[in-house]
Amino acid sequence: MLLKKIEFSLIFQILLLGCLISSLEVSSQEYGLNFKGQSYLLDERTGLEISPNEYVKVKNEFEVSFGLKLDFKQKGNGFGYVFRIISKENKNIDLLLSGFQTKSLILVVGDTQTTLPIDLSIINKNDWFDIKIKFFLNKNEIQFSASNSKPVFKTMALNKQESFKLFFGANNYKEFSSSDVPEMNIRDLKLTKNGSLFSHFPLNQCGGNTTSDVLKNTQAILKNPNWILCRHQNWNLNFSSITEGVQLVASNEEKGIIYLLNETSVLTYSTQDNTIKRTPYKNGKIDLTLAHRAIYNTNDNQIYIYAADKELYSYLNLETGKWNNLETFSKKTGKLIFQKHNNVFNPSDNSIYMLGGYGQYKYNNIVRKLNLTDSTWTNLPTNDSIFKPRYLAGSAIFKDSIYILGGYGSASGSQVTNPHSYSSLIAFSIKSKRFKHKFNIINPFSNDMIVANKMWINPDNRDYFALVSDKIKYEGYLKLLKGNLDNNSTTIVGDSIPFKFLDIKSVANLYYMPNQKKLVAYNSFLNKENKNEFSINSIDFPAIKMPVKTAKSTNYWYWIFGGVTIIGLIVLYVVKRKKKKQSVAVIKEKKVVVLDAGRKEIENIDIEEKDLDFKPIEREYKYQIIFFGGFQVINRNQEDITGKFSPLLKELFLLIWMYTFKNNKGISSSKLIEILWYDKPTRSAQNNRSVNITKLKNLIKELGDCTIDKETGYWKINHNYKALKTDYYEVIQITKNKKTINRDRIDHLIKITQKGPFLSNLNYEWLDSFKQDVADAIIETLINFAESFDFKTDPDFILHLCDCIFNFDSINEEAVVFKCKAYNYKGNHSLAESTFKKFQKEYKLLYAQDFKYSFQEILENKNK
Repeated sequence: MLLKKIEFSLIFQILLLGCLISSLEVSSQEYGLNFKGQSYLLDERTGLEISPNEYVKVKNEFEVSFGLKLDFKQKGNGFGYVFRIISKENKNIDLLLSGFQTKSLILVVGDTQTTLPIDLSIINKNDWFDIKIKFFLNKNEIQFSASNSKPVFKTMALNKQESFKLFFGANNYKEFSSSDVPEMNIRDLKLTKNGSLFSHFPLNQCGGNTTSDVLKNTQAILKNPNWILCRHQNWNLNFSSITEGVQLVASNEEKGIIYLLNETSVLTYSTQDNTIKRTPYKNGKIDLTLAHRAIYNTNDNQIYIYAADKELYSYLNLETGKWNNLETFSKKTGKLIFQKHNNVFNPSDNSIYMLGGYGQYKYNNIVRKLNLTDSTWTNLPTNDSIFKPRYLAGSAIFKDSIYILGGYGSASGSQVTNPHSYSSLIAFSIKSKRFKHKFNIINPFSNDMIVANKMWINPDNRDYFALVSDKIKYEGYLKLLKGNLDNNSTTIVGDSIPFKFLDIKSVANLYYMPNQKKLVAYNSFLNKENKNEFSINSIDFPAIKMPVKTAKSTNYWYWIFGGVTIIGLIVLYVVKRKKKKQSVAVIKEKKVVVLDAGRKEIENIDIEEKDLDFKPIEREYKYQIIFFGGFQVINRNQEDITGKFSPLLKELFLLIWMYTFKNNKGISSSKLIEILWYDKPTRSAQNNRSVNITKLKNLIKELGDCTIDKETGYWKINHNYKALKTDYYEVIQITKNKKTINRDRIDHLIKITQKGPFLSNLNYEWLDSFKQDVADAIIETLINFAESFDFKTDPDFILHLCDCIFNFDSINEEAVVFKCKAYNYKGNHSLAESTFKKFQKEYKLLYAQDFKYSFQEILENKNK
């Protein structure tokens, strides 16, 4: 017995130590719970209830303390309840924020109110300050204090033993319910009895509608939480759009401004208030190309566009919208050798430095200087043996040096001679014109890493941050790489940003906005229609690593994960010494589910050992959501409820579903409004969104294990793929996992897709790209399998496979070849020829030209 006590004591101490160590990771980040207040619709406001299933029972002395930060940046009058403490006898103690222009905190005890003597400068600076309210039950007295302000004492009839309910923000408790919520943040909520801490809710987590008491592991519940820590982990999409032609970008970080320059105007985007101002050019339309680059001059506060190959530049007067030198935008052509070079503005000598670049099938390592004071262009002599020819690198200026991270190129400069990605960090001294190789980084990302053009170096600790991606992926992601100028260790922090990469047609930059304490990412892609697709995302600084978690999130904070792991290992060790398990019926495995190209999520899935290899499992029930051959929904009672989905609810459901699977992030409220209620005023659009989301939530309850939430800030559908069967999910699993493709999987894929194309009865403009992606994945999977299949063994199978391909692409060249050959192997020569003639006719009708092969050629020259 004594030994067990010692073991328990040791485990408990290790757990506490683990908690302390693991909490250091987020100690430098702002954390807490942000309350959505008066600027939000009533049913979107935040509430927190402590001890939802019971009262907090106290006697003698009882104290509630927490950190509070009030936010007046949001619109709205700001009035609302910070907290409400309700006794079992329905006595109330409330702390409110006044709705007047001069803000004040008001303490309400019963029917009396007192304006608290708090230094308003603390509130107005939006700083955190400490709130304490203490109950002296024996004295019938309440003491309230805030930071260093003078405490306030109030009398109130109290029992020696009391039971309380504690609410923050919105609540629906009896006659005390309220939706008046101020824009505020709270953290480190502590409850103390008789001088001893008995409950502590740090509110130091990202995601979840419950939060844990770290001392007792009880749960508090939340409504519409907005976790501050998520802002340090998740990139927030601030703005995205499409513009005609090439778009250049420049930034004024001190003012939190990004300038977007297109052919007709400059858009001034404020990262602080998320607004855009358009200034048309006085000179009229200009011709921008991928060879042009833009930069903001902090000395004269003007934007410069230059063409390195033509040695021309022009600056824009932001007040008048006039360019001073239109020759910079002339269509004069020449050899381009400086595409995708790195550029840095040095305010000390009022010059732009250009390093490396690409053109004429060569990479270069030239360093150029454009002096904006005397308009001279100079190629600088350097020790270029260190700086190998490259492009697609990141760069930033720090003190008197320019730092270059990574890039893609070759030692000879030739595109055909061993091109590869670099992992080096190099410093170029502006003063000595010499390069210095710092080190090769420990690369946690990819052997094909490329780096966004602009990176940022923190002057306080010499940490650098850069956006990195994978050169060999078109539909990839940008990740935030963190390193330090003094060592080669690196790590990925934050989540990812979708990024289309197609060489010089893709652009990415990283900026730090000091006033907002945010990192801002710009990325763009010039598509084949010559339209520029771009987005601006932000993440609070400092960004932190994403926790390793399962799809079904736990109710514990990730900062105690280290302690839980330690205790789990100890218990496991003890158990193993005492007893060996005879058998394991079900195992928990971290299974990687590929949700989109380049992105993986770890999902907790119960997998029976016998089912680890994919086999189509026939279940007693049919698909509940059918996507192929027409949209159909079956409830848990096997009743068709498709008719309950109005056209609007159907489109709303599909939007959230498709965006959930597209990026595992979901879809923002603004994107929903942009697609579904673009023609309505903002308030009306928000009301429509709120009402229809509620309707949809109620409707999908009939499906069973399927919910809609907005825990991450994006609308997202969560469902148990085993309990709620959908043909779309199974198609994704088959087409994404190409390494495990076999005949059983292909048969299963054919069984699903033979019903017809994906959502064939629905036509939404936004859905077209999803339909194409699904079709491409299915066709590629079927063709890849057919190419390695021996037609002679089962030509009927190939005929079936080809018919499925034709469901998605009626003139697929590979499929017609396979089908004709399969008929030929069966001896059905006339069917083979008629199939080919039909294909020829459709091909010519679509492309206005003859198919390049004859019937005989596809049988002879394209034999397997």
